[in-house]
Amino acid sequence: MNMKTETAPIRGQLSVEKQWPGVENVPLIAGFKKAVEIMFRNFEYRVNYVKSLRDKLMSGILNSVSDVITNGPLGDARVANNVNMSFLYVEGEALTVELSTHGVYVSSGSACTSRVLEPSHVLIAIGRKHEEAHGSILFKLSHYHTREDVDYALEVIPKAVERLRAISAWKQSESRT
Repeated sequence: MNMKTETAPIRGQLSVEKQWPGVENVPLIAGFKKAVEIMFRNFEYRVNYVKSLRDKLMSGILNSVSDVITNGPLGDARVANNVNMSFLYVEGEALTVELSTHGVYVSSGSACTSRVLEPSHVLIAIGRKHEEAHGSILFKLSHYHTREDVDYALEVIPKAVERLRAISAWKQSESRT
């Protein structure tokens, strides 16, 4: 804490007060401060780098896999590290498992759902049909990923989708109505 920071004294018996002086985890607070400083070094560069990975992944998927819907906005309106796409005629859970066998780790649904096999309420709210929401995959990127990581994912994803579509009960000839 900076000596110029104004604070109010803590008064009263320590056993009944909610704030006790001297019990703050000072090393944890100092460590957190340092972690924040490190993460905000070159912040704009990191954000732009992650955006470039996101855009490369999204355009690569759209160019190499048919029947894919982008969930959410494009460009600067989209969060830098988020890629959420619905792969039609494929179950998201099956695609999650298939990709993980090749070292590509994703989740199905949206960031707002966790371990729930119901379609994401967020995807339904933006107008996705149940079958479209069930085929959604969430990719998360960070500044620790490389362009080579994205290239590898773009190599694996089309093959995984093709394999699963070949054995899927949903057929591409079926109407999307």
